[in-house]
Amino acid sequence: MSTLFFYFLFLVLTADGLMVFLTSVVVYMLTGSIEYAGLSYAIWWLPRLVLIPLIGRLIDNIGVRPLSIISDCIKIAGCLFLVACNFHDPLIISIAFGIVGSLVSIGNSQTMIAYEKIIAILSKHKEHHVNLMSRMDFLGMIIGPVVGMLLIDMGYKYILLLPCLFYSLNAGYFIFTNANLDNKEMNGISRSNLGTVDKKSRFHSLGFIMSTPIILVVIGLATGNNMFDGLVESSGAALIDRNMELPVKYFGFIDVAAGIFGVLGTYIYGMALKRISRSSLLLLGLFVIVIPSFTLILNPNSIWIFVICYALTIIGKVITGNVNRIIRIEVIPTTILASTSSIIVLLCQSVLPIVGILLFFFGGKGSIVYYLMTFSVFITLLSGVLLVIYMKNKVIEHTIYKDQ
Repeated sequence: MSTLFFYFLFLVLTADGLMVFLTSVVVYMLTGSIEYAGLSYAIWWLPRLVLIPLIGRLIDNIGVRPLSIISDCIKIAGCLFLVACNFHDPLIISIAFGIVGSLVSIGNSQTMIAYEKIIAILSKHKEHHVNLMSRMDFLGMIIGPVVGMLLIDMGYKYILLLPCLFYSLNAGYFIFTNANLDNKEMNGISRSNLGTVDKKSRFHSLGFIMSTPIILVVIGLATGNNMFDGLVESSGAALIDRNMELPVKYFGFIDVAAGIFGVLGTYIYGMALKRISRSSLLLLGLFVIVIPSFTLILNPNSIWIFVICYALTIIGKVITGNVNRIIRIEVIPTTILASTSSIIVLLCQSVLPIVGILLFFFGGKGSIVYYLMTFSVFITLLSGVLLVIYMKNKVIEHTIYKDQ
């Protein structure tokens, strides 16, 4: 695989990281309300329930290149919309930023699913490229929020021009690249079979998921992790303002620390994979998620405990996330990989609008955030233990996956 793919992946994920920072911080800055921040977060994630499965089928059917170009153009349009409009009503602010955030998050899912497909088809070193993909993701989490923190005092509208530039560069790369991303091998199906596959793929994909217990456990593990991260992203600015009595821009420290530890986690994963089995590696990841998470929950007033403990959990989530991703790549047939992965992503992230809605209705009681965090950690722990049991019993060997 060409290294240029990963350079432009880094640009897109940096822009996405900046938009995540801006959406969380600007809504709270403009409204001063955790309820409206929660509403914006719910709107941010709800459209994914409809569009992510469609995106997966389109990637399988028409290829990576056109979807990448369209995705970048839509995100550019959303950023320019926020630049052009002035909002005053808190409800309109939360809706507008939620819709644009939704466009960004859908585009982010399209990017990650497309790269999973590219790796599954083209890569001869899947473990390495999956880990490199995670590294680019977390580097984007570092650079994006750092840029936001440094420039937020200039006004958020000026910062929005940077994601526009990065998305434009990526779209240009996919327009002019000579990489053959649209041939039969890349799509995994012939053009003559597109109609049949498009009609059956969603049912085939869902049936495959429901009939594969290991995939269901993977979904549970990712759901718990996503729920905890969603609570931090949607309410972190409010917790910093109310519990810690600090400026909301300090929320950027959380994202930056998470990004740094995420990159560190990719190196730990790469080194540990050569020395211990995946099941042992997964146990390590669970330990690094659960202990710091409970420490964070029990110490709600310290910014440093919050930042350090959340950052430590990211190392565990890199490990568990990479294991989840390589299981998907190895277990799911390539002809339905993108469509099946998109449904898995949908199921894993369907908890996020629920989190936003709960915060909207009950966010006045700040303790709800910590109750939900506790619940999410138990979901992660239970699913992770079940996954380790599957791997120890070699259940996955009856499909394709093998514990290494």
